[in-house]
Amino acid sequence: METIQKERNYTIEFVRIMFAVNFIIVHVLMVFPIGFLRGFPLFLAGLDTIIPFMAFAGFFMMQGFKKQQAAAERYGLSPGHQAGNYLKARLIGLLPVFLLAQLMGFFANNIWLDTPISQWPIRLLNAIGELTGVQITGIGFGNASVGVWGEGIRVHQLFNTPLWFISGIFVAGYIIYYLLAKNEKSFIGIIAPVSILIFYGSQYLDGRNPMWFEIGRIGDFNIPLGFIHMFVGLSIGCLIYVAVDKLKGKEFSRGMIAFMTIAQIILMTIVIVRTWAPVTSPIAQYFNMGWGSVHVLTFFFSFFVLLNVDKCTRFPLFSGRIWRIPGRMAFYMYMLHFPIIVFCAMAMGFKGTVLTPQTVSTVAPRLTILLVVTIVTTIILAYIVMTIDMKVLQPWLKSQPWFRKEQSEISTEA
Repeated sequence: METIQKERNYTIEFVRIMFAVNFIIVHVLMVFPIGFLRGFPLFLAGLDTIIPFMAFAGFFMMQGFKKQQAAAERYGLSPGHQAGNYLKARLIGLLPVFLLAQLMGFFANNIWLDTPISQWPIRLLNAIGELTGVQITGIGFGNASVGVWGEGIRVHQLFNTPLWFISGIFVAGYIIYYLLAKNEKSFIGIIAPVSILIFYGSQYLDGRNPMWFEIGRIGDFNIPLGFIHMFVGLSIGCLIYVAVDKLKGKEFSRGMIAFMTIAQIILMTIVIVRTWAPVTSPIAQYFNMGWGSVHVLTFFFSFFVLLNVDKCTRFPLFSGRIWRIPGRMAFYMYMLHFPIIVFCAMAMGFKGTVLTPQTVSTVAPRLTILLVVTIVTTIILAYIVMTIDMKVLQPWLKSQPWFRKEQSEISTEA
């Protein structure tokens, strides 16, 4: 008989940093050539292993809710008050770096596009939807300065496109937290599972992977698919939390652990191949499956990682303490890497370069160098920003400096 261990699960950090580095690769070799060099991708990714990233965020949101639940009931906090506290904590925790990343994207885009400095102030004001973190709703998808969403290159219509995910944590996270506080049983028992099945089922029948920039229609309303996707993705994490919490401390038989280990070896292989191997590569052909199947499989992968019982998840290569700092850096790398790509590209003289079949032999090696430079620069800057954020900004913000000292003490006590 073997028991679930209580030590910290560093495999989560491994998966986080793995995805963070892969995002850089995809954006340098796939998105940058299309959006900035007016060419074609050198790395064609499946873009269908997003579920673990969402599920982990939803899992820890649900964990935080359960930790606060007793106190909320004791003090009679309304669902809106509890959701507001969640949003406040997320804003304090993420907004400083979020705004830094947005401003970096603002400068990178405008310098690349040779925008006259006289237009910079109005462009900044026009992007208030992005700066306030509500772009996941559609507010901020294009504006009067850059054009209507979809009429131009998407990466130039937002300052920093990957931040749609952070916007989802703010907006979709608030909604989910409210629903949990209002009626946890209803959300876990019916709202979350039905939403997940209906959304993915409808997208599967429509034949499209629900990408964040695609627009869905509900009657007379338009809604970014990323909004719904974040809602159901975070909901998946909440459901996984409930299952893991129920199994916490249970003793599993050797046969069951062997079964979960074999299953997780298969799932880990699928996740790594689907994340890292270009879909045109020979190895990817052995894992040729639709996005819907990948989403279901990565749901189970996320569950096994968070349960942390099987031998694959606990394999030293994945579960070593070495991943503690890189895993913590992953969110910083995710938020900062896109404008860093543009800044590094301009420093390397990519501005004005066009990727065509005739120029690919000279541009492709330079893009490989850009990838290495971007990864190294992102790691260094992410570590510096993380250190400043955790040791300086977060303690300062938690002291509520926007109030006078007396008021801050009263608010903190309350």
